[in-house]
Order: sequence, then structure tokens, then C-alpha cells
Amino acid sequence: MTTPREVESAVAKVLARQRRRRRLFAAAVIAALVIALLAIRCGGGFGLGGGDGLGGGRGGAGTGSGSARAPARCQIRVDATGVTVDGKPATPAAAVAACRGGADVVVTGDARQGTWDELARALAAAGVATAVRGAGAPIDVDAGP
Repeated sequence: MTTPREVESAVAKVLARQRRRRRLFAAAVIAALVIALLAIRCGGGFGLGGGDGLGGGRGGAGTGSGSARAPARCQIRVDATGVTVDGKPATPAAAVAACRGGADVVVTGDARQGTWDELARALAAAGVATAVRGAGAPIDVDAGP
């Protein structure tokens, strides 16, 4: 026959084993969630491998005899103070000259309508692809290629 002390010891062992299993299961669930989150956020990998990636080129600036890059899009803001291109004040003509590659235009609510109209005409005449947001944005906007 078993003594109460032996029964108590056996029950304590069983409870400890159950606690250990629950903790192990919880750790496995948390690890699976972390791995799933990393797979979603870092889907293409972590960049630690020695492979060349999916592209066939070697990359880098100035690797050819000539660099045929399209001009970068610039940020134009039209507000009560006038026109600014990439944070610097400019005239509509200077904005068109600086933004040959395309322009993202933000027109604020306090912008002077004449300033926006002049800039819009100049951008359209020069064939600059524009994406316009804000007050006074035309319905038929050409976002460009």
C-alpha cells in the first residue's frame, strides 16, 4: 500500500510534467508566430547568402561606359507662398526645367489659383508627367509611365 506522502509526490511529478509540457507548447506557438511574421516581413530572405540574387546584372553606379538614367521625379508644392521644388522656392518655369523626369505635385488649400494654373499649363506644355494631390487637382491627371 502506498503512503499519502508517496501519492503526494507522484501527483506533484505529474503536475510538474504537465506544466513543463504547457510551457513547451506555448514556446513553440510563439516561435511559430515569430517565424511566420519574419517570413511575411522579410519574404525574400535576409540577404545573408552568397548568391547573386534574382537579377543577372552586377549593379552599382557607373558600371558601364555611359549611364542612361531617366531624370528623377521631383516634389513640387504649391501653397500661399508660391511654388517650391524639393523644398526650395522656384518659379513655374524653373520647376518645369528641374522636373523633366516627372513631378509629384501637392496643391494646398491656400494656394493662389493663378499660380497653380500657370504651373499646370507649363508642365502640360513641356510634357512633364504629373501626379497631382490636394485642392485644385484636375480630374484628368496623367500620372505618366
